[in-house]
Parts: sequence; C-alpha cells; structure tokens
Amino acid sequence: MTVEPQENAPAELDAAAPAEDRPWSTLAVVGIAQMLVMLDSTVVNVALPSIGDSIHASAQALQWAISGYVITYGSLLLFGGRLADVRGRRTMFLLGLAIFALASLGAGLAANGAMLVASRVIQGTGTAVLSAAALSIIIATYRSSRQMNIALTVWSGLGVVGATIGVIAGGAIVEYASWRWVFLINLPIGVVLSLAALRSVAPMRRELDAPRSPLRLPTAIAVTMSLCLVSYAFIDMQDGVGRLGPWAFLVLGVVILAAVVRYERHTDDPLLPLFLLRIRTYALACAGMVMAATLLLGSLYLGSNYFQRAAGLTPLETGLALLPLCLGSLVAAFGIPKLAQKIGMPKIYLSGVLVQLISIVVLAVVTWGTSQTVPTVVVIAMLGIYGLGLPTMFVPLYTFGAAEIPERHSGTGSGLLNTFNESGAGLGLAIVAPIAAYIATRQRSTGTAQSVAEAHGIAAAWIALCVCSLVAALIAIMIVRAFRATHTAGR
Repeated sequence: MTVEPQENAPAELDAAAPAEDRPWSTLAVVGIAQMLVMLDSTVVNVALPSIGDSIHASAQALQWAISGYVITYGSLLLFGGRLADVRGRRTMFLLGLAIFALASLGAGLAANGAMLVASRVIQGTGTAVLSAAALSIIIATYRSSRQMNIALTVWSGLGVVGATIGVIAGGAIVEYASWRWVFLINLPIGVVLSLAALRSVAPMRRELDAPRSPLRLPTAIAVTMSLCLVSYAFIDMQDGVGRLGPWAFLVLGVVILAAVVRYERHTDDPLLPLFLLRIRTYALACAGMVMAATLLLGSLYLGSNYFQRAAGLTPLETGLALLPLCLGSLVAAFGIPKLAQKIGMPKIYLSGVLVQLISIVVLAVVTWGTSQTVPTVVVIAMLGIYGLGLPTMFVPLYTFGAAEIPERHSGTGSGLLNTFNESGAGLGLAIVAPIAAYIATRQRSTGTAQSVAEAHGIAAAWIALCVCSLVAALIAIMIVRAFRATHTAGR
C-alpha cells in the first residue's frame, strides 16, 4: 500500500493556513477508524463461548484472545505516537489500519486457539499504531480552539459509542451470522477507510531544514516491555490478587519504567514527553483518564456479567439490555458541544462524574437484592443513566489534555494520554473481576443460589467502583479549580 501523496491527495498541512478552513472530512475518517477499533475491543467478549465451541479453543486461549489484544494495544501506544511524529501521521495511520485489517482476516479464518491469539496480538499492534496516529492527526489538523473542541468531542464520543455498541453488535452477529464475521467485517471497512484517508487526510508537514528525529528503538523497547509487564500484571490479577506472580510482574515493570524515566529526563528529544506532566491540566487529564477508563471497562464487565450470570439472559438479550447505556452515551456526546458553550468543559466533566457516582450507588443497591425481576429492569435503566456520564468524562479529558500538546509532539503526547487510558482499562478489570469472583464463590460455598451469589459478587464490585468514582470526582473538582484560577488570573 502506497502512502505517498497522490494526485488527488490534499496538500500537506501548512501552519500558516487558516485553522478555521480545515475540512471535517479528516475527522470523519479518523473518527470512524477509532470507533471501529474501540468496537473491536469489546465485541469479542460476547462471541467467546461460540468461538470456543467452534474451534475447540481452551479457556486459556480464549482469555488470551482478549488479554493479548489489550496488552499489545496498551504497551505500544507510546511507540506508535513516536512513529507518527517521525515517519508521518498519515503514513502510520494507514500502516496501522492495514495491520489491523489483515490481522482481523487472520482471526476470522482462525482454525485453532493459537492462530486466534496470534492474530489478536497482531491486531492489537495495528490498533496501537492506528489510534496514536489518529489522535495525533486531529491535534495537528484542528488547531483553533473551536475546531479542536468539536473534533475531540466527536472523536472521543465515537470511541465511547464504539466500545458500548461492541457488546450489542457481538451478540447480534453471533446470533444471526457467525462469530467469524466479528473479525471479517473489519477487512472491507479497513479498505474503504484507507482509500478515504488517502484523499482526505493530509500528509504530515515536515520542516525541510530540520533533521529527522530518531525512533529511539532501545528506549522504545524498554518502555514497551515495562508497559507490557504492568498490563499483564493487571490482567493476571483478575484471577486473584493474593498470588505472588502478578505483583512480581508489576514491580518489575515499574522498576524498568522508572529507570527509563530517569534516563529520559536528560535527553533533548524524549520518547516520553514527561515535560507535559508539569502542566497541571494535562497531568490532571491523564489522572482523570485512568479513572474514566476504569469506570467504563469495569461497568461494561459488570453489566454484561450481571445480565448473563445473574439474570440468565442470552448473549443477544444481554446486548439489547446494554442498548440504553449506548443510547445514553450517544445522546450525551451530541449534547456536549452546546452544553460546553453554556457551562464550560470543566463543569461538564464534574457533572458527568456525579451522574456516574449516583448511578453506581443505585446499581450496587439493586444488584444486592435477591429478586431477579425488578432489579434487572432497574439495572437496565440505571446503566442508561450511567451512559450519560461516559462522554461527559472522556470528551472533556481529551480536550484538556490535547489542548496542551505542542504540534511537534502530537504523536507522543497523544500516545501518553492514550496510555493512561489503557492503563485504566486494565485497572478496571483488575479491580472488579477478582472482587466479583471472590464474593460469588464465597456465597456459593455457604449454599446461596447461583444467581443470587453472582448478583452479590457484582454488587460488591460496584461498591469498589464507587471508590473509583469518588477519586474521579476529586480530580474533577481540582480541574474546575484550576480553570477557575486560570480564568481569574487572565482578567
């Protein structure tokens, strides 16, 4: 696939061109691509039982079909951002999209568990390159505050919607077609997006007098290894936090990352843009991103498990039960731009956190109940309200963080922001999965009915997410105060 400028390709981005004139076609292409990869991160969960029955994959292989994707995606985001800065944003976007699509073909044609896991690992690699380049393209293209706010709202909103409808789409595809189409559908969509990107996404403008920055491969390998170890530790903790193994991996990953950070402090061209963390709003956005992703993945896991294990719904029924959550996210995403003009992004973020906190408290109470008829209806309704808070967290956080990233570091800066996001995703599952499993197992051992024990385990995990939501609320208050102080100082 060629990624050099074509006859009909847009001209390279010029910093002197009016930012207001940048077309929205670029946003449409990268936004749909981001929705596709986020959908793929959740769509597989519902299809796993059918996959196991079809190719006789072991439970361990099925677990790694998800874990392998998450680990490679989260670990390679920073290096993907570096590639976008050095080799070109559109070039890396197309490369990531090609890897993602071809790996999806491999997963869709998988004849055994090993082939499925290998394809998912490669798919996660392509996703990391694609996602880092996509956000970098948005940051570099839409430089005015008005266009950037709109672009980041749409981009992050589509990501949240993609993650939520993945569960619904997975159930429908498995029910009416085949689990293989969960992956195969990505190939034609990837081809269409690649052709659209060649026409709509401008190549990265390079300064002719400036030397090309190195990729810093040794540092990139060390960073990737450390993030991989940390991600693996979080995933391994889902099977219990009392074992030595995951803690050893976590400590080793942190030690390697600390050594890299110490080394990076003395370089002029760092792979880790740690200088951005000295900017208060960027640092708070990164911290908030961890909590937002923790709440998103934790809630999707608990909601899906409640409907299937406690309420006894089928995969398709589970997807439909999660539809209000998706619709709530969609409504909130479309309403954010107008609401931001009235109350501002910081207050939108605080409002979203409070909506989620209230929803989580109610969900913890109703899932503790022993009757499965009324609580199921209430859970569906409360997840719909909970969905309203998802875009109102992610959209402001991406806006706060991206606004502080210099264009030169748009790849690594966006990669770092996304890395915090993926860390939160792993943390969310590491928190809720062991708690839910421990309480359910303990109650079953005392003679409690299977469905009731599962509901009580999920309720305990919702309580843990309440604590995470309180931390998110504290971060939101700090962000509101930071913007208030900036506004006061600017008078």
